[in-house]
Amino acid sequence: MASNEQPIIIKRVEEDSDHGHHGGGWKVAYADFMTAMMAFFLLLWILASSDEEKLQGLADYFSPSLSQSHRAGDGLLDGTVTAADGAIDAGEGAATPVKVPTFGQENPLAVFDSRLRDQAPEVVVEYDTSGSAKPPSEQSALEAAREAQEATEAAQAESEWQAAQVHLQSEIMDKVVDTPALRALSENLRFERTSEGLEIQLVDRSGSSMFDKGSSRVDDLTRGLLSVIADAVADLPNDIMISGHTDSVPYSGATAYSNWELSADRAAATRRVLVESGVGSDRIARISGVADTDPLDPDQPDAPENRRISITIAYPKEIAAPAAQ
Repeated sequence: MASNEQPIIIKRVEEDSDHGHHGGGWKVAYADFMTAMMAFFLLLWILASSDEEKLQGLADYFSPSLSQSHRAGDGLLDGTVTAADGAIDAGEGAATPVKVPTFGQENPLAVFDSRLRDQAPEVVVEYDTSGSAKPPSEQSALEAAREAQEATEAAQAESEWQAAQVHLQSEIMDKVVDTPALRALSENLRFERTSEGLEIQLVDRSGSSMFDKGSSRVDDLTRGLLSVIADAVADLPNDIMISGHTDSVPYSGATAYSNWELSADRAAATRRVLVESGVGSDRIARISGVADTDPLDPDQPDAPENRRISITIAYPKEIAAPAAQ
């Protein structure tokens, strides 16, 4: 190389990939998306603006074609089939009993036009009557018949219970009046129909008490009256509730004993007499002592009428008791 020739210097510059051109691939994807959206909205516009005839043609175009002949064949063999061994099997040529689905061919427009949905083929649901399952209509009829039967039985039971209460009251009063020793106690008997049942009350009167003052001992007359009541209710299936009541006069005995204990003891003594007179012990559903909290005469808390025994013959279990007034 001569001394006067300048050296040739080649400088290569590499582009930074972080700030280079990204290419045009995204434009193709965006163009495809916009084309698809335009085609979709164009289809919606065509469906909305087309008349019934055009919709019918469009539906026919997309509806699947399905042969409905169901025959073995009308060609050269006329429905016969040649087996592998050369035997000929003649086809029946009759329509198959299995119904082939039509895929909406009866009314294809119903698929595209909501205005024709009410004209779609009716769907018939068949029920297997050989099993235990029943169609809804038959189930409703059975339920209605069952409810009517239950209502009839409940009304009949209610009527019988009302008649039984009248008969029970008359039977007890007649036996008390017919018994000379108990005739005077007929004034101590009261009958009341409550929300729990028929309440028979043995009420004290001036000069005539069911129990000795401050005592739960049952005297002979009270025992005879309770025996009459027991004979009348012994054969009934109804539960029995017994409650004892006192007046507001404080108990004058021991400090630990009060009208609460006295009323409860009188109710328990009444239960024992009823059981001894023939009433099943399992019939006694409840005994309670309420002291002077439920007086017959609220205006006179110390009145003798407030001292009493209540024997309630409960409503039969198959009859719903009425709500308390």
